[in-house]
Amino acid sequence: MTPEECVIIYGKAWFERDHAHRVDVLRQCCTEDVVFMDPVLGRLEGLDAVSSMIGGYIGSRGGPTDDAPTESTERSRGRSGGGTSVDVVTPIDVRHGFFRYSFVWTMPDGSKSGGTDFCELADDGRMKLITVWPADDNFPLPT
Repeated sequence: MTPEECVIIYGKAWFERDHAHRVDVLRQCCTEDVVFMDPVLGRLEGLDAVSSMIGGYIGSRGGPTDDAPTESTERSRGRSGGGTSVDVVTPIDVRHGFFRYSFVWTMPDGSKSGGTDFCELADDGRMKLITVWPADDNFPLPT
C-alpha cells in the first residue's frame, strides 16, 4: 500500500457514520495498535479509540453519528458528503518510512479548519502513527 492509498482510505473513514464499519475501514489503512496524537485529545491507541474519536467529530459537524447511511464522494484530492469536505492541499511527502500532508476541512457554513498530519508507516504500508498538527497563527491554514 502506498501513502497515497492510505490517505484515500483514511479519508473515507472520516465520512463513515457507523462505528463498526469505520473500524473496518481504518483497519485497511492503519495497524491494529495505531497511535493517534492530537494536541487537544492527547494520545489515542488502537482502532476502536480512533474510530470513536472520528465518530465524535462527525457528531460535532451536526450529522447523525450512527445508523445513517454513509454518503460521500471521492474527488481527486479529497472527499465530500453531507455539506462537509476535506481536501489534501499539498503533495504527500514521503521520507524514510514517514510521510506528511496538509489538509483543509470545509464545513457546511463555509468555515475552514485544517493542518498537517505526520504519519509513520508499518512494514506493510499501513499507518502505525498519525500525529495531527492543527493550523495556528504560527503555521497558518494551508491554501
